[in-house]
Amino acid sequence: MNIIGNINERLSFDMEDVAYGGGQAIQQVLDKSPVQLPDDYIGFLKSISGAGTNGIEFEVKNEGTVSIWIWDAEMALEQYRGYKEYSHPVYEHIIDKIWLIGNDLGDLVFFYGEGNGGFGLYRAEAGSLGFAADKIADTLTDFLVNGVGIDTAITL
Repeated sequence: MNIIGNINERLSFDMEDVAYGGGQAIQQVLDKSPVQLPDDYIGFLKSISGAGTNGIEFEVKNEGTVSIWIWDAEMALEQYRGYKEYSHPVYEHIIDKIWLIGNDLGDLVFFYGEGNGGFGLYRAEAGSLGFAADKIADTLTDFLVNGVGIDTAITL
């Protein structure tokens, strides 16, 4: 399923942020990720990882200025390297078990990993990554198309 063409009605985005490409960076994501990344996420990356973008920002309608930013492949790699290089023991423990995919332009980060709800898409506060995470949805399609977990993603 083409996620971009079927975004949930609660979300809005700028079509100018859609940029197909990024094949080499997406391959690096696949090579670096410590977890098996779902096909729908990889397909989504192909639609947002072209030149001139850092990903796509979704605004949640009727929620003020609440945003969900899903990073392109280059930004995801940059964030991964940043957390890997950060010397805090908490991040060393968790970063090899998850793949960061975005944030809310604030304190929350979104990632794929294994948690209390099984494998899926989770959110946690950036400062407590590894301590407490809430499952958003099983897949990116469930989240962005079916609207599963939107409320979880935007609240603490």
